Amino acid sequence: MKAYMVANMINWFKNLFKSKPNKVKKRFISDDEFNDMRKRREDKMNSILEKISKKGYDSLSQHEKNFLNNYKNNL
Repeated sequence: MKAYMVANMINWFKNLFKSKPNKVKKRFISDDEFNDMRKRREDKMNSILEKISKKGYDSLSQHEKNFLNNYKNNL
C-alpha cells in the first residue's frame, strides 16, 4: 500500500513540471470581416433559394444541397 502511494506521489510530482500542451489561440474577427462573411453567405443562400423557386430542388448541385444542409444545421 505504501509503495503504491509513493509511486502516485512521484508521478504527481513528475507531472507537475511537465510542459503543458500549447493552446491554439482563436483568432477573433473584426465586425467588418464578420459582416462581409455574413453578407456572402446570405447572397449565396438567396441565389440557391431563387434557383429552387425557378427550377425546383432537383436542379441543385450536390454542393448547393450540402450548403443548404450545413446552413440548416448551424441555425
